[in-house]
Amino acid sequence: MPIMKRKQYYKIGEIASLYGIGTDSLRYYEEIGILKPRRDDNGYRMYNIGDIRTLNILRELRSIGFSMGEIKEHLADFNLEKTLDLFRAEIDAIDKKTAELTALRKQLAGRIKEIQLHRSAMPDAVPEIRRLPVRRILRLSENVYRDEDLDFIIKKLQKEHEGQLYIIGNGSIGSTIPLGEIQDGRYGHFTSVFCTTDAGDYDAKLPTGDYLTLTVRGSYRDIPDAWAALFRYMDEAGLTAAGDPMELYIIDNHDTNDENEYITQLQVLLG
Repeated sequence: MPIMKRKQYYKIGEIASLYGIGTDSLRYYEEIGILKPRRDDNGYRMYNIGDIRTLNILRELRSIGFSMGEIKEHLADFNLEKTLDLFRAEIDAIDKKTAELTALRKQLAGRIKEIQLHRSAMPDAVPEIRRLPVRRILRLSENVYRDEDLDFIIKKLQKEHEGQLYIIGNGSIGSTIPLGEIQDGRYGHFTSVFCTTDAGDYDAKLPTGDYLTLTVRGSYRDIPDAWAALFRYMDEAGLTAAGDPMELYIIDNHDTNDENEYITQLQVLLG
């Protein structure tokens, strides 16, 4: 019985078929220096058993989650201890990501509960006084003269606190408005955007105290009239403001396209 001679080289199509990848991927691996196939007399790429071993390692590490940069660095010079170090480093990265996802899951679960609570709550008939605790906030001070520009400022605030502040599913984002302008019946100038936070870094605190609040359901077009009604109530009740009014966007255009579902809470600290 004749002995089958082992094949020494394989063409690019054979390798692509074996690994279930496109030939473009193999050319890319060559371009970045991971694979170094020889060329035959016709200029065709020819892969040997060493290239196959390299591809085995590459595909395995990619499936685990390593980047091409990490794989290239590892393949350049590795031994058993370096392989173990690589795996240990990846476990640390996975643990960190798991912690981030756990925190995000907790936040989203709380947000679901909050949205369902607000959806089922009866709308405010009149403003009411609420005793609110100290609230820690992340704040970005900006002068904004159009309410449609608030989304841009919110994104700037989120960019400064990536990993701590999420926009979608976050009912703790708000803004401050100059007191004098609201009292004069002018609306549309915002002096800062903020987000209340229970953990991590914070820039300032909203003081504890009695706040006159009014929850508004529906389009932002209704907000100026709601502020006017709130301050009429204050005048009639002999109440005075101790700081700039605030809006909290409990459910906003990041959560729904339907303006009828928006929920905005107006808050004024009382003196």
